[in-house]
Amino acid sequence: MSAEELFRLLTLESFSMSMLQAQLHQGNEARTAECNAHVEFQLTPTHIEGSAPAQFALQVRLSCVGTPVRGTPRNKLFELELRATALYRQHAGEALQPNDFATHHTIFARQLFPTLVTRAQAMLQELGLYTIRLPLDLPQQLTPANQGPVVLN
Repeated sequence: MSAEELFRLLTLESFSMSMLQAQLHQGNEARTAECNAHVEFQLTPTHIEGSAPAQFALQVRLSCVGTPVRGTPRNKLFELELRATALYRQHAGEALQPNDFATHHTIFARQLFPTLVTRAQAMLQELGLYTIRLPLDLPQQLTPANQGPVVLN
């Protein structure tokens, strides 16, 4: 089964945020310092046993760490992390196998990333970090072989 076929067979049934956390490490200095924002986006697929029609979940994690452009790059200016769960239900076709979802789950990244990054951007602004702009899209190619987090700098 291809990723596109999987995408057509599943519908996003629910999306819930389970954690929102943001912290300034350098106080007011973080608000004025020029910094790099290192963003990671990770999806972890699971099959929900005993569901009919088939249902699958994606545990989603978006994290961002701000480090100074000048000075010691290991000094963190801020950190934020968002966690969510997206539930997908099969609405057509023959019963999907958990392995198909595990192999092609990255097809749903473009559907979920904008929601999380928009909330992350709002959290940064709530902390007074108005000059930091997070990426609004993912790299063009996300392959199933890329099972680790997607790192955006």
